[in-house]
Amino acid sequence: MRKIIFISFLFISNFLFCQQIFEICGENVTHTYFSTFNGPGSNTWYVNGISYFGDELIYTFNQPGIYNIVLRRENIICYSEQTYQVIVTQCPGILYWIPNSFTPDGNEHNQVFGPVMTEGHDINDFSFSVFNRWGELVWETKDPEGRWDGTFDGRKCQDGVYSWKIKFNVFGNDDKIQNFGHVAIIR
Repeated sequence: MRKIIFISFLFISNFLFCQQIFEICGENVTHTYFSTFNGPGSNTWYVNGISYFGDELIYTFNQPGIYNIVLRRENIICYSEQTYQVIVTQCPGILYWIPNSFTPDGNEHNQVFGPVMTEGHDINDFSFSVFNRWGELVWETKDPEGRWDGTFDGRKCQDGVYSWKIKFNVFGNDDKIQNFGHVAIIR
């Protein structure tokens, strides 16, 4: 009697799906991916169809969008894959800066105070207010280009720290921003 022995290779798919979300805010995002496969074989990475080779992938995301990253591990017998989906978003284009001091002392530098708004704000729904240490309103504007000269009722305000509040809508959506901070008058 003859014995028949069957040898079969079992294909094991190490399929893993991960999702990541990155936000680009002025600078590109670089991320390193590592292979989790052990043993003999080679790795091929595919990022939206473009192939890269090696045990790790260092990839720079420079545009918003959806990136499909597939790691394919192959050897003589079989292959396995891991898939990553990376969602890259652009941070809201809200750029503003508010100084923490100014010197309304009559020279040519740093005479007025106000927010520096570069983009992302709705100019039709904007307010910026300054308060003294007792919470009294000493200056307010609805103009993003408005600047406080350090006076209240026509008189110079004392040196010291004043509080400010900014409120505005984000251009193009319904988000509202409200922030608080302090500014020092130094003469």
